[in-house]
This record gives sequence, C-alpha cells and structure tokens, in this order.
Amino acid sequence: MVLDAIRTRRNTRDFTNDPVSDSALELMIEAATWAPNHRNTQPWRFITLSKNGAMRAKVAQIVHNWTFENVKNPNNERRISSSIEAQQEILDAPAFMYVYSVQGRNDEITQENYAATACAVQNLMLAAHSLGIGVGWSTGKPCLANVGTAIGAEPDWDIVGALYIGYSAATQTTQPEATRNPINEVTIWHVGAQK
Repeated sequence: MVLDAIRTRRNTRDFTNDPVSDSALELMIEAATWAPNHRNTQPWRFITLSKNGAMRAKVAQIVHNWTFENVKNPNNERRISSSIEAQQEILDAPAFMYVYSVQGRNDEITQENYAATACAVQNLMLAAHSLGIGVGWSTGKPCLANVGTAIGAEPDWDIVGALYIGYSAATQTTQPEATRNPINEVTIWHVGAQK
C-alpha cells in the first residue's frame, strides 16, 4: 500500500555491494516522470553515472576538491579526511544519479518546475523502496561542487539533488526509527459553514 511505503521509506546511504540494474533504474526514473507538474512542463532531468566509469571518477574528484577547499573545519587533517570520505562515498555507491530541474520562462514557472522535480524525486524514492532499493537524497557536497556542465547539465538547469542508490545494508531491526509531528501541530483547520 502506498501509505505503508511512505511511512517506511528512509533516506539511506549505507549499502551492500550488490549492483543496481539498469532496468531497476529505468523503472525508478519512469515512476519519477509521473510526478504532478503544472502545465505538463516535465521539467526533470536525470543524469546517471555508472559505477567504475570515468565520469563517476571525475565527479568524485571534483567533489573531493570542492570539499577540501570549502570544509568549515580549519584542521588540515579533518579537511583531508572529509574530502576523501566525500569522494569515496560517490565512488562506492552502487548507483549514483543527479537530478536537475529545467527553468521556466518566468520565476513562477521555474518555481513550479523545481517543486515538480522534487515530487519526481519522491516518486523515484518510493519506486526504489518498492523494489527493495534504498536512496540517499543529498543536497550537500555533491550538489554544491560545480559538476553541472562536466556531466552534461545545461548551465541554466537547477540542481535538485544527488542520489546515492543501492540495496540498503540496514535490516528491519536496524532501520532507523522516524517520527513526525502530529498533524494538528502543522495544520490550520478552518471549519464550519459560512453565513
């Protein structure tokens, strides 16, 4: 059931070494493309980087360099280890994907397109969950480093996230618990008939 998938899906970046097939990635991307999008703009763009491929290695190096230059910790040892960790996480992920949103002809449509692409990522993550695959959606280092044109993204596309994809190493007993605020804490209810 969809509600169960929504409640049990978790952001994860701890994977087994099992590969994710191209056919599974295709199913996930196809599910993503069914996200709602005003004006049927279909603004999402997906860029997959094959494991052990030259482009994945290039991106991992760009992220490594960016992390070294931009990490907030002034301790040089920590800068080096953070850079290596960021690089290795990209290299080790069974599948790795960037998601971009195409800008619209005005700010309103650009904002709608970004929102639609975020919905597409959620669809992708729910489809992955239904296949027993985990996804870690990052907007951090791999998105802050300037990789766009190096991987084929157009300069005016807006990055929505980098997705680490694989079979989760967590089991049912080690899956992190999650809670949400009660809906009455996040909802304003206007009830009653107007006269």
